Amino acid sequence: MQLLARALTSIEVERRLILPIDCLPALPRFEGSHENGITLQVMDDVEILWNFRCKKRNGAADRLAIETDWIQFVNSKKLRSGDIVAFYKDDDRVSGTLCKIEVKRRTCMYNK
Repeated sequence: MQLLARALTSIEVERRLILPIDCLPALPRFEGSHENGITLQVMDDVEILWNFRCKKRNGAADRLAIETDWIQFVNSKKLRSGDIVAFYKDDDRVSGTLCKIEVKRRTCMYNK
């Protein structure tokens, strides 16, 4: 089941990925010692498990931010502004519920 798909902005490629607050029900609960953040384990297309730190960011518009390990993921995939990332929720029989991430490159049209 797809949770989110979005084109990356330059800020998201350089610093952190911002998620809308409506993604919250699909994530592990933010409570107790995890109130300020949780570790979100995400499997990529080559089955590398990433441990993204996801934090609630309060302000004019509540949102979630993935910070820790995000830049390493961006660099390893050579992501650029305009590339699309999609998160999926997958129920694995062995490990339980798991999130997966898929990357789609932006398409560029060049005049020759």
